[in-house]
Amino acid sequence: MLVEAWKKFCDYYDTKAPLYQDSWRPPLDRAGALKSNWICWDEYDLTFHIGRFFYDILGKKEELSNIEIHLEKNVSPPNFNTYQFADRLEELKRKLKKWPKVDIIVAFEDSNASFLLCAEVKCFRGTRYQKDPIPVINADIEKLIAIRDCEIAKKAVFILFDDYYWCNDEETANAIQQRLNEIQQQDGITVLFHTSEAKLENY
Repeated sequence: MLVEAWKKFCDYYDTKAPLYQDSWRPPLDRAGALKSNWICWDEYDLTFHIGRFFYDILGKKEELSNIEIHLEKNVSPPNFNTYQFADRLEELKRKLKKWPKVDIIVAFEDSNASFLLCAEVKCFRGTRYQKDPIPVINADIEKLIAIRDCEIAKKAVFILFDDYYWCNDEETANAIQQRLNEIQQQDGITVLFHTSEAKLENY
């Protein structure tokens, strides 16, 4: 369902962004369109978009009405000391040197078993990520692997929306794509990736 929600977001973005580009007043040139942040202004926007499409899908599956999605939660004893994985939380902290905050948790609400999945979300845009983005990606992957290996979540997902490198730095964009391929193949983590290229459809 999360993969389906991601695809719906990508389709939504690719449909709406060219429309906004066409209707913006005063009209934008290519440089203006590149700098514009329609629809997905930051990682919070991206996470909430995924959540809204997830719940739209979930609402059509009555048999899964006990599943919920949670955003920006600390995986720590105060929050999860009654869960079956509580005795592995200290191990998680040792691996990561701190209690991790997770962007997305999907879980059965009528069970204290391991989460169905944990996901980390990244939205590269603007000047914030003009330094090497690979360490930023690697930090999230380290977190997801630790959570999965400690059996706190059954599945790990990494989500990346690139609204900067694909149009400003081809070399780094290629490095990102190579790293994502490695993560998918070597680490067994599901990778969901998209760019904002659609907003330049008419240029």
